[in-house]
Amino acid sequence: MKKRFSILGLLLCLVFVLSACKAKDDQTSATPTTAPTGEATPTEAAEEVPTGEPIVIKWGHNWTREMDTNFVDPVTGEPALGEEELNARRYAEQQVLEKLNVKIEFVQYPTDVNEIILQTVLAGDPIADIVRITNNSQGQILAQNVLQPLDEYADLFSDPDDAWIYWGKVYGHNYFMNNVMRVGSNDLLCYNIGMLSKVEALKVDGKTKYPADYFVEGNWTWSVFEDYLQKVDDHWKQVWDGHRAYQTDYRSATLQAIYANGGEVYGDNGIGIDSDQTKEAVSYINRLIQKGLMFSENQYNNSSEVVGLMDTWRFQWGHSAFVNLPQWLSRDMVGAFAERGDAMGVVPFPRPDGVALDDPSYRQLNDATDCYGVPKGIDKERTELAVKVFKEYTQSFHKKMANSDKAMDYIQSDASLKNAAIRLNLDITNEEYGENIFKSFQYLTQGANAVVNDYSKNAGIYDFWSRDILGDSLYGINGAPEYSVQVEAKMGQINDLMNNYTTALSGTAINDNVKPKFETIEGLSMVFPAGTDPSTVDWKQYVKATDNLDGELDLANATIDYSEIDFNTVGKYEGKLHYSIKDKSSNEGTDNKTIIIYDGNNTTAPTLVMKAADAYRTVKVDEDTAQINWKDDFVESATDKDGLDLKGNITADLSELDTTTAGEYNVEITVTDYAGNTAKETIVVTVIKE
Repeated sequence: MKKRFSILGLLLCLVFVLSACKAKDDQTSATPTTAPTGEATPTEAAEEVPTGEPIVIKWGHNWTREMDTNFVDPVTGEPALGEEELNARRYAEQQVLEKLNVKIEFVQYPTDVNEIILQTVLAGDPIADIVRITNNSQGQILAQNVLQPLDEYADLFSDPDDAWIYWGKVYGHNYFMNNVMRVGSNDLLCYNIGMLSKVEALKVDGKTKYPADYFVEGNWTWSVFEDYLQKVDDHWKQVWDGHRAYQTDYRSATLQAIYANGGEVYGDNGIGIDSDQTKEAVSYINRLIQKGLMFSENQYNNSSEVVGLMDTWRFQWGHSAFVNLPQWLSRDMVGAFAERGDAMGVVPFPRPDGVALDDPSYRQLNDATDCYGVPKGIDKERTELAVKVFKEYTQSFHKKMANSDKAMDYIQSDASLKNAAIRLNLDITNEEYGENIFKSFQYLTQGANAVVNDYSKNAGIYDFWSRDILGDSLYGINGAPEYSVQVEAKMGQINDLMNNYTTALSGTAINDNVKPKFETIEGLSMVFPAGTDPSTVDWKQYVKATDNLDGELDLANATIDYSEIDFNTVGKYEGKLHYSIKDKSSNEGTDNKTIIIYDGNNTTAPTLVMKAADAYRTVKVDEDTAQINWKDDFVESATDKDGLDLKGNITADLSELDTTTAGEYNVEITVTDYAGNTAKETIVVTVIKE
């Protein structure tokens, strides 16, 4: 792995994330069985292809339509994949069949990935030979000790053309594989060209100087970025206080800064959250926050705990100049930007002052997200075959997408990069600034000193680090001190957490770490008249608790806390009723329910306010009336005399509505308050024929 990521610098060059849940550009390609063309690479010694009936290797997935070439949309009957990707995946399947005599069967997870692998491994029948592990599940699944170490298969990934498939060590072993060749970073540092063009202070010789221009000149540093943000902030706060210079998820920005400064959270060298480089990078981010130049939604969340948010909506609607943008979201923003006549640029995260552009400590980050593993319970021969299948399929797919004999050509040709940039909504064709945007994007994929993976999510320390250490220190939650002090104070807890992983992974026991879940019993509402004695209420009748392994739990063992609720005062007590229960493995599940206290003596009719008639939605001929949202599409508000929201108590009398014939029909809307008082309004609903 030592040199693998210097190669990855050319490769894992972070990403245009191929997600089949996003539309693919329609491009023509050869038929699935046609080999890619291009410059040939040295071939490996041919292995003898097994003969006979093909072996079936199962590939588990949380959303099979993303890869399964046999999947068709149940509504349209059309394949879920675009033509280009469909052909590439069919080609990959064909190569696996021809070279390994294996057919791939995609298996849809019937339940949560955190549960299904554990359940099936414990049952001695793993759900699949290859299992997809979704982002933010890596740590929990790793701690279950249900994945096989894949160390002995490192030699299968010794070629630069496939090294990127085999991810680095976590707790001393290789558990994870990757099937997405990345173009750029997971969270690209993007900017709104339209917003920046209006800031006079950014102009040089009458023309706006954009971030990519500074980068191409070699001057894109922390201080330049800070000064740039200050000019943007000074301008836009005079226009409207709702505009931001840089609204983002504080976690994404900090990770980028850390790796740009040669630090790491959990990288190839292990944990580095307390290194001088990491502390310096966090200090830089903290300075941007304190000066009001970087904003994260948590800053006005009145919670006692930091809640990490993606924070991209202001950027999408032209209210933030900079953001760290997940690539799958950038494509979703094409419409919003086009509607405004706006454009988007990209730039690598700036480097620290005094650090040269070619300094090896200046690195671009790839946040290791969705990945794959091989579960325990599969014999050695089949495990090796599964790894080979994964490698062959992943390489062949990218070769086909690149129309080349090299998978890495998928990101190394300028033509491929230009297509990727356009798909990502980057304005690379503009005569004024497009060339430098492309050069910046090109650097992220082809010119960076190194592109490195952060494995903090895979190692299971990301949530604690990003919330209790980083988030608390940046926002002073619970009186937390600055990061350099907070991280030293919390290192003991981080070490304990990591030791728990090491202990779990060194043993043979499978560990149940899935918490029980509560479910509200359908048809029962937690609504009580003022003066109710809570000790007389059977709180257990409103919920049931189930565990992934133990099944339904006895609620006699549950703890119920209603101490935050004043049963004598009318109101909505959101999340104030607390349930908790433990399973046989001592995992504690909790849930917070909302209850409503109303005036049982109320005799006043509720207030029902309808929307303006011209705001009513129309109903289509033969539309299913059960799908009409009467309370939101027609009702402005519904409250009782104490202001309790009653929208959930709306009913509609459809006796006069005929959806088989176009026309206008009366519909009576009724709202009933918790004391049984009602109010009614008759509205005119229009049925139209398309």
